[in-house]
Amino acid sequence: MTGLLILFAAVFTGIGCYHLSCAFVDVPTAQTSRMMMLARKQTGTANEKLFDVYLTKIAAKLAPLLRLDPIKKGRLALTLDIAGIPLTPECYTMKAFLTASATGLAAIPFFLFMPLMGLLVLGLAVMMWFSTYYKAFDLVKKRRKLIEAELPRFAVSIQQGLATDRDVLKLLTSYRRIAGPHLGQELDTTVADMRTGNYENALLHFQNRVGSTMLSDIVRGLIGTLRGDDQQMYFKMLVFDMRQIEQNNLKKEAGKRPKQMQKYSMMMLFCILLIYVVVLSVEVVGSLGSFF
Repeated sequence: MTGLLILFAAVFTGIGCYHLSCAFVDVPTAQTSRMMMLARKQTGTANEKLFDVYLTKIAAKLAPLLRLDPIKKGRLALTLDIAGIPLTPECYTMKAFLTASATGLAAIPFFLFMPLMGLLVLGLAVMMWFSTYYKAFDLVKKRRKLIEAELPRFAVSIQQGLATDRDVLKLLTSYRRIAGPHLGQELDTTVADMRTGNYENALLHFQNRVGSTMLSDIVRGLIGTLRGDDQQMYFKMLVFDMRQIEQNNLKKEAGKRPKQMQKYSMMMLFCILLIYVVVLSVEVVGSLGSFF
């Protein structure tokens, strides 16, 4: 009982200190902040939560205190750029650290009266760190999969276009009209780079941004076309290989479905058996009353 009173006192004291601090620093109220976020969301400029906005501001203030390895920093900066997250590597890492720290601090009161719950909250803090930090990597991975699913159609379009024209810029521009959102965004960047700079460098940047081996094969054929080589047979073989890969991926996905259905079928069978067991138990218990 004493532990609960201490917990309630700490919570109310923290709430009071928070409101006093907001009054001294002249921070907008929660209702005002929500209205500002709603206005930004309706104009299409942002789609963030209020907690993330405040957390990002705090992380930006503390980011200069963090020192990252240059190699990891460069890899994380490229990942954030591809994922479309407008944060520096230091700010992004600090934000993940603050999220995990806030969850870990919530475990301190539990150690006073419920140590097991405190350990569970600490485990949740570790999970929050991995979930927040690797969110950008997961977004890039999902984006790469969506782009790779469209590459066979992209290769077919290039193969058909090479039969009449070898203008690489025209091939990319013509496919852009039917491209998906993710590949279309990359094609927009690549076409802009090609119009303002070197064609080969633009294609290599396109390859590096996506990081797909299938796209590397397509870029290799396009660079060969820029150098004057006849790449029709190359793309014909490439389309055949990509279709084989696509069929194998579809077979793998189809192979997963029976296992998923088997899991739900076992759950349904267990529920049906449980119904029969309950009915039989009720009947047996009712029958025993007539014997005694």
